[in-house]
Amino acid sequence: MHILILSVQVLLFMAGLLFTGVLFFSFLKFLKKNYFPNWKFPDYISVGYAEYLVNKYIKKPIAQIKSARQ
Repeated sequence: MHILILSVQVLLFMAGLLFTGVLFFSFLKFLKKNYFPNWKFPDYISVGYAEYLVNKYIKKPIAQIKSARQ
């Protein structure tokens, strides 16, 4: 029974986190629409920049760890 209660609490926490995120980004969109119409809000991340970040922070450290173990 404790596992069921714990899983319900985790789901409620995730739902609250999602709801808070939606409220936050809705508020940002409201500000942009009403007060800053010419502001370039980054709605997305470019694929090239995402690949750069993956190579810099994920692939290189993993390769260094693997080479250090051998």
